[in-house]
Amino acid sequence: MVKIREIINSESFVQLVKYVLIGILGLVVDFGIYTILTYFKVNVEIANIISSTCGIINNFFWNSYTNFKVHDHLIVRFISYFLVGQITTVFTTLSLFIFVNQLGYPHLIVKIVATFVATLIQFIINKMITFKKVRNNK
Repeated sequence: MVKIREIINSESFVQLVKYVLIGILGLVVDFGIYTILTYFKVNVEIANIISSTCGIINNFFWNSYTNFKVHDHLIVRFISYFLVGQITTVFTTLSLFIFVNQLGYPHLIVKIVATFVATLIQFIINKMITFKKVRNNK
């Protein structure tokens, strides 16, 4: 029981919870734009790239200022975050192409599952690389 309490109170766990909450906000942006674009018959892969990019940009600023609280090297951090996000966008886009276009699964279900997997991958990479705090050796 003490070990569980330590995990729940750890900085990494709190950051993961905040990351997920910010991710939910990003999903609202992502899925909102995706739904609008697909409603107007935009190709699902193109709609995914556009909507994911908007979600990535939204989430970077929320994570930078409210979760990991690192504001130094903002442009470098943004580029790193954006590239990580775009790598996972490629993953979700390929998932949509394979499971929707080739296998006929419903596009919203595929997008939800692929986004969940991508979010876990993003958290690990972004915590270790993008939002790693720079230590001053003075």
